[in-house]
Amino acid sequence: MKKIILPALAASFVLGAAGAATAQERAAVDTVYFQPKKDFVMHVTPRHDYSQTYVTKLFMAQANFDGRYKRRDNGTTTVRMTCEQAVEIIRGMDNITLGMPKIVYLVGWQYNGHDSKYPAFFDGNYALKRPQDRTALESLRWVMAEGKKYNTSVSVHINMIDAYEDSPLWDKYVENDVISRTEYGAIRGGEWGYPISYAQEWKLGFTQQRLDKLLEILPIQEAGTIHIDAFHSEVPQPVKKEDGTWGIEMQSPISPYLGFTREDEIEAQRNIIKYLDSKGVDVTTEGIPQGELLGIFDGYQTMGWWFVGRDIYMNYTAQQMCGGYDPYSGEWGRLFGTNLNAEHVFLEDRPLAESFADFKGKFCTMTAIFNYLNRFDRKYRVEGGGYYAVQFSDGVRSEVDNGRYMISKDGVMMVDDNDLLLPALWLDSPSMIAYSADGYKKRTWELPEGQFTASKVAVYRVDENGRELVGHKSVAGGKLTLSLAPNEMLLITQE
Repeated sequence: MKKIILPALAASFVLGAAGAATAQERAAVDTVYFQPKKDFVMHVTPRHDYSQTYVTKLFMAQANFDGRYKRRDNGTTTVRMTCEQAVEIIRGMDNITLGMPKIVYLVGWQYNGHDSKYPAFFDGNYALKRPQDRTALESLRWVMAEGKKYNTSVSVHINMIDAYEDSPLWDKYVENDVISRTEYGAIRGGEWGYPISYAQEWKLGFTQQRLDKLLEILPIQEAGTIHIDAFHSEVPQPVKKEDGTWGIEMQSPISPYLGFTREDEIEAQRNIIKYLDSKGVDVTTEGIPQGELLGIFDGYQTMGWWFVGRDIYMNYTAQQMCGGYDPYSGEWGRLFGTNLNAEHVFLEDRPLAESFADFKGKFCTMTAIFNYLNRFDRKYRVEGGGYYAVQFSDGVRSEVDNGRYMISKDGVMMVDDNDLLLPALWLDSPSMIAYSADGYKKRTWELPEGQFTASKVAVYRVDENGRELVGHKSVAGGKLTLSLAPNEMLLITQE
């Protein structure tokens, strides 16, 4: 990637905020222009625009295992939320997100919960079902139907690489060498069960069979999306370090005994994605491959978690590839926008109201910004001397100046650390959301040009229960004065 040093240009990025970098620090700012991949080809037909969709996981249950390594679960489950509780959370998220399009992937929905009985995923977790339903699958189908009422496509989280000794498919997969083996033919164990050879499973038609069965038991095609956990192209193998501690080393090929190369396994992974695409289902994954594997799924997946690395942002549009990372990946996740994974927010053992309060703040300071910034073309990024910035089209700029985080449009401040007054462009009427982590009294915000044409706007307080009208405010001279309590979210809209 070509790097151009433009010292004179750097000074024009400053908003004049307190704590701005010194002239000496600004003298060595590095500027890198956005360079989209010229050979990018979309191999699938996305059903969702992930750059404008709030995507998250909800952790429902964990299968419990005995011993250091996961080989078979012990028959018990730890429930984090039932089907009814998941719908309650989805309803509250819809109120806070003001109807933003959403995708929710349910984790631990099968058998005894997360990591239970793979490679099978043909029955639900009985501990999650509603009392009035006959089976857990009935309850899961109910959750998926209810989600539609709250602007949410509900689907499931699955795993395509792990196998466990107590799986209904274990004997079949061992007999057909689908379970990974060493070069000497011994079954290869990993930290999480035993790895599967994608290439062997695909060659035998077993992949297609298990995906077809999953699509028969749950309306995943209606959701149009599915999430594949740990979609590794190499085996995460436990290894003992020189200091005696244990770590993970990525090893390839997956199954040396079979003779398939890493490229063969990757091609089978692409076949999995294309097969689901042919059924009307998008694939998102836990991670975006890094290092030498970066780019192997270009045009096959448009969203992934653990979305890290500034150069990813500088080579793909948000529509080609986007994702989330929590906590932020240095400054760049904030500067380009990153999606919130609420799996961690609603996993804590605390009152639901506290989780919603946490979700509200993180939604405003992460996903609302992600949704906004993804609407603009990326032009260039700069960094140096404690200063980082990304310039977007239409005069939109995000920057971190010696720790102070800001977003502006044509020089008008919209985000100032954890205070924001930001356009909510997913809503039909001209609207903005206001949020403050610590609260403030009578702060006057300059509004982006043309934001409101009326002299008065309606102000609503927003939380998991919906929106409540708290009054009207005057817009004078393109400015709006607000007072917010700590962790308060407001909707300001032109009616």
